Amino acid sequence: MEELKRSISELLLSEKIEGKISEITPLTGGASAETYKFKVTNKKKVSLMVLRKGSGATSPLAISKKDEAIIQNEVFQQGAPVAEIIAISKENSLLKDAYIMKLVEGESIARKVLRDKRFSEARKNLAFECGQALAKIHSVSLDAFSKVPRNDPKELLDNLYLTYKQFKQPLPVFEYTFRWLREQEFIEIEPSLVHGDFRLGNIIVNEKGLAAVIDWELVNIGNPIQDLGWMCVNSWRFGNDEKVVGGFGDLKDLIKGYSSISDLHINESEIKKWQVFGSLRWGVICLIQTFSHLNGPSNSVERAAIGRRVSETEIDMINLMYLGGK
Repeated sequence: MEELKRSISELLLSEKIEGKISEITPLTGGASAETYKFKVTNKKKVSLMVLRKGSGATSPLAISKKDEAIIQNEVFQQGAPVAEIIAISKENSLLKDAYIMKLVEGESIARKVLRDKRFSEARKNLAFECGQALAKIHSVSLDAFSKVPRNDPKELLDNLYLTYKQFKQPLPVFEYTFRWLREQEFIEIEPSLVHGDFRLGNIIVNEKGLAAVIDWELVNIGNPIQDLGWMCVNSWRFGNDEKVVGGFGDLKDLIKGYSSISDLHINESEIKKWQVFGSLRWGVICLIQTFSHLNGPSNSVERAAIGRRVSETEIDMINLMYLGGK
């Protein structure tokens, strides 16, 4: 922990921020990142901050933490609901691939947001607020994002298929879903900045509602409807299957919130195509975590557990395509 303190101090000093580092607390950071909350104390004030650090494992679908921070900072500057970036690691930084941001008070753990009584009022309007947040993200100017991956639906599908094939683990439901998606006509929409992983776990919620959008490692420029479809994937409802939006809200409220900011017409059938795509994408991500655990540099119980969820996505895809699922 002392080494981590020194590394954090070094990065803050690069931005001329001095202070005593204390109360470093690990947070849930997902399988691809280490996340810590800590306190910075100097003569003027006490500040609470968060460190996001790459785990060292790479993913064919994710950008680096440094690039993630650069994008998040630009989105913050343009008024979207994200945490303010404080410092970004340099090539010679002790932390390597990392950044520090201001702490946004609230909760990101899905089961707490969905079940705890203190969020009961927040849940009532959360789907609407998520729609608003997505519309703001999608309206951000693209001028500063020349390095962000650009994809249309066909390119996304082709890239996902190449990732899937590299594991040499043929799955009939996956193969059929790839074929089904290739036969769909996706409505052409002006490309926008897409968060890529907008769901419970990657939003911070307080007692009043949505406080911030975090974890921008899967950001891309493409069809904005993919964010709405991803938010409605069954895997992100955490057992509350009847509430299509994150297990807490209804699709009509998500669309209403989006339409309060954006002029883009939202077609529910188009969202459903992206739900199927999202379920397939999550299934491939589960495969990535599986083989990272089995063959890669990051042997962990968390990655193994995520890998076991592949079969859940197969059920969801069949349900959406043929059994009238929502």
